[in-house]
Amino acid sequence: MALQRSDVSIVSWLCSQVDLRALCAMVPVPLNQGVFLALLQQLAIDIHNETSRKVQWMTDVAMAINPADQIIAVHVPPIFEQVYSQLAHQRTLPTAASDGTSIRVIMHVINSVLLS
Repeated sequence: MALQRSDVSIVSWLCSQVDLRALCAMVPVPLNQGVFLALLQQLAIDIHNETSRKVQWMTDVAMAINPADQIIAVHVPPIFEQVYSQLAHQRTLPTAASDGTSIRVIMHVINSVLLS
């Protein structure tokens, strides 16, 4: 419901209330691919707030996304390109220096999906 409202502050708060890494590692994963894709997109919207935490969440979520899933396959490239662009911009900011390596990792994950 928080994703449908497009309220990033609620989405961020919810992510902070759960162990997102453990959630993404569950088999079967309790969230569907559409939710993961929407979550990745929403977290990137205000990546300048709580950057370290959001980059970690985004990395975990991106790793849980199956870009070949028929439900989301058509939406993955444009959303991944949008997220990549937001990360690239964030990486150029002086305030992002401490998160540079983490941002590069998620950008690499996104790029590998876009190139496949």
